Amino acid sequence: MLAELLDQPRISIVSRSEDPELVRIHETIAHGIAIAGRGDLEITLCNLLACGRPGVPKTLDLIGHSTANTSLLVLGDWVVDASSLTVTAFFRELAEQDVLARLGITAVRLLGCLTADTAHGRWTTCALAEILGVEVFGTTGLLLASHYNRDGFAEERGYLLASATQLRANGLVPRPLDRGEPSTLPLDVDALPAVALPKRSWPVHVIGREHARELLGLVYRRDGSIIPGLVAAPTCEVALPAATADRYHLVQVLLNGELVRVYPPGMPDGVVYPVDDPHELRKLLG
Repeated sequence: MLAELLDQPRISIVSRSEDPELVRIHETIAHGIAIAGRGDLEITLCNLLACGRPGVPKTLDLIGHSTANTSLLVLGDWVVDASSLTVTAFFRELAEQDVLARLGITAVRLLGCLTADTAHGRWTTCALAEILGVEVFGTTGLLLASHYNRDGFAEERGYLLASATQLRANGLVPRPLDRGEPSTLPLDVDALPAVALPKRSWPVHVIGREHARELLGLVYRRDGSIIPGLVAAPTCEVALPAATADRYHLVQVLLNGELVRVYPPGMPDGVVYPVDDPHELRKLLG
């Protein structure tokens, strides 16, 4: 059976799970292989290499759910996260041993929900492409069992895919500085401390509620990172009006608008969020 996979346009690796949606996907794909984690994936690739031929050009489709806040692909007990040294070491080994070329694999697709929709997911997609030397795709929408057929991921659902090349061209890959420990805390201004207007060595902009909504609309509010020891001084600080008179919620602007940082209660290192359009944010603040 493994030798037959080399003559298919895609190798479909499915996360082994009792989850009904993943079970349906595995049952739908005629040549799908279920794995419980990284070890199983390594064994599967080694067994395919033992067949001794690349077969037709193909994609390697890794299929599973994604993490709740960072939208990183989950394969059994393994999270495909390029900020993990053990994860990148695995993919570097594949590259060094020329595994993909020997199997005729021309692209890798991370087929979980929204794997190219968060800053961490987009960076992981692009980092894997750089390591492997082939195109890597993530997804920009929710994936369902109905998006698969007996051959694997349905061709007509290609609009849900975003390549690393596209992400880079569109400027959607966060800077290395954004790669802190992912935070599960979305940016909620009302949950920030309400304080008196501070005196700073950098500019402090007081803005109204309408401009506050515009500003927050430019921030990836679910893509926070905790970066202990980050000493980048703010370019400026934004004071957003609180419910109490003469009190404000503070948002620091870093790196000329590429990041914002806030300090929720009990988080002395703060949480950093990437900005979708730094130019628009700078215009908003005048």
